[in-house]
Amino acid sequence: MQRVRIKMEIIVRNKRIDDIPLLEVFRRDHNSKKPMIILYHGYLGRKESVLLQAYLFATNGFFVVVPDAYGHGERSSGQIVNLFTSITESVSEINKMIDHYRDSREADYTRVGLAGYSMGGCITFSYLTLKDKRIKAAVPVISTPDWVSIIENLRTGELLAEFKAQGIIKHESEVEEYLKVAKEIQPINHYEAMTDTPLLMLCGEKDNVTPPAGVKRLYEMLSSVFFDKNALKYSIYPEVGHGDTLEMNLELCEWMKRFV
Repeated sequence: MQRVRIKMEIIVRNKRIDDIPLLEVFRRDHNSKKPMIILYHGYLGRKESVLLQAYLFATNGFFVVVPDAYGHGERSSGQIVNLFTSITESVSEINKMIDHYRDSREADYTRVGLAGYSMGGCITFSYLTLKDKRIKAAVPVISTPDWVSIIENLRTGELLAEFKAQGIIKHESEVEEYLKVAKEIQPINHYEAMTDTPLLMLCGEKDNVTPPAGVKRLYEMLSSVFFDKNALKYSIYPEVGHGDTLEMNLELCEWMKRFV
């Protein structure tokens, strides 16, 4: 039997859209414009942190845009950026990035999926609450729309000590300020704005940073009002903590193929 070799060339290209540094990851071929995935990394990460995941999606035919979130990577001032500031500022930039590809010969700006890990998932949840959404599907991974639960977890000694060691929190009083902001802006408060976009939520059963309970609660709130029951799903992976897995990323990829 003759073996057939298929050569696949994946391009990783540095780019800047105004003050947003990003990577474009895509398969070089002569096909028509590719559907897009905008992919966000986690807190204190950078665009290169999710390059392997972007590579997987690119091999499946997507044009993947991986920005540095606000205050991260090339955009870091050297000081640790406030979590909620990074989320809200990053959300405000997404439509600008999509519009940039309006005249692209490689990416189809009318077919966009949004995904992210941990903080990147929070960015995804938050974007879904906007009136002016320009995406076809969303997949937050190891994340939660219930930001109060994230901050309440900091009250446990182990996590608080870890955040202090990283310089994220310098004093316990900051936790109360974070909690106040979380209560005001968390996406689950605006669940009614999320009913019109295909949504897959991927969680680790043993995630103690972004507990899956918030995802379960959002699913229950949305299930009776969602535009299509087949376009709403959450998956909880047994024995998985606060980290993504290959199986999660494959499920993410299939969701994007289906809806984007």
